[in-house]
Amino acid sequence: MKISRKVLIVGAITLLAAAAVAAKALSPVKAEYVSPQTRHIVQEVFGTGTVEARVLVELGSKLTGRVKEVRADEGDVVRKGQLLAVLESGDMGALADEAGGMEKSAASKAESAKSALATSRSAYVTAEADIKRNEAALVLVRQTFDRYAELNKKGVVSRQDLDEKKAALDEAVNQAASLEARRDAAAADISRAESEVDAAKHQYDAGRAGHSYARAKLADTEIRSSIDGVVVRRDAEPGDAVVPGSPVLVIADPETVWVEANIDEAQGGGIAQGNLARVYLRSDKKTALSGTVARVAQESDRVTEEMEVDVAFPLNEEGRLHLGEQADVYVNGSEKDCLSIPIKAVTVREGREGVFIAVDGKSRFVPVKTGIYTKELVEIAEGLKESDKVILLNDKLNARLNDGSRVKLVSPADGSAGR
Repeated sequence: MKISRKVLIVGAITLLAAAAVAAKALSPVKAEYVSPQTRHIVQEVFGTGTVEARVLVELGSKLTGRVKEVRADEGDVVRKGQLLAVLESGDMGALADEAGGMEKSAASKAESAKSALATSRSAYVTAEADIKRNEAALVLVRQTFDRYAELNKKGVVSRQDLDEKKAALDEAVNQAASLEARRDAAAADISRAESEVDAAKHQYDAGRAGHSYARAKLADTEIRSSIDGVVVRRDAEPGDAVVPGSPVLVIADPETVWVEANIDEAQGGGIAQGNLARVYLRSDKKTALSGTVARVAQESDRVTEEMEVDVAFPLNEEGRLHLGEQADVYVNGSEKDCLSIPIKAVTVREGREGVFIAVDGKSRFVPVKTGIYTKELVEIAEGLKESDKVILLNDKLNARLNDGSRVKLVSPADGSAGR
């Protein structure tokens, strides 16, 4: 039977293609390799969680009323003491002014009463001094009269001289009585003035208390921030009715932001407060935020077998805060000097963890026992030595490589082949 030229050409092409495929299948696989090295590595334990704030303050009203204005919105940076919202005050302002006027009036009366008391005490002191001076003069006048009376009996002085001394004595006695009366009047004025001072003080205290109460009530219509922070929620608008305890704004302290991360408890043995960590927010996966372990939970989840680790971190920019945002964390755990290789060299065959090493141009699967992990390296506790040539894997090579595959080793582009 005669075979056409066309059939011969197609057959030849098919044979050539099959030969090329066979040659490619039998040719060695190019593979980068590394040698295990002893390094100081720090375990990085991976976990996921949500961004939360340790200090979260709900600012609400102390009164039942209606919101007049709200001066802050979500995302605003606020300072402690800043006025953020105002309620309708009604007559509270007028009542506060009235109470203030009463306080001032009472204060004026108290000052007047104190002044009157001081005047009465001064008059009393003056009267006492005058009485003491008059007593000395009265003694002298009385002694003179007594002497003249004796001399009159002896006929040495006349009756007229005795009468003049008697008149002087009577005048001194009357003067003493007048001074005592003035002192008693001053004492009565002191008693009355002290009563007036006490009454004025009570009135002033009552006025001040009333004014303070009115001002406190007026101040209760103003809602101010109790911390420096960021507004994360606005729960009320102008015109809304509020009651005591209902939040108007929610403020978070950006200095207390952390990720409540869940970490496999089997990997968490070396994690302690103060350990360093890296945080990657889902909204910015490329930027690593430096963090530290602020708290390690003392109780694990019995179902998921995970422990909660709170990783505190600073915000990238002022006011950037998204509570509840998902985040990935890498927490520093155990650290040691050990034999290690890149993680991408490790694979699994038939349920066993291991690596492929190159021996006489062929790949050989070697089971290994791994230890701690970092983001790029893994500890090799058993199975390898520093002289081994460990093949670096990628998805394509991992799927193609088997025990006994022909390989052609090349140094990795980054020069990490080792010894």
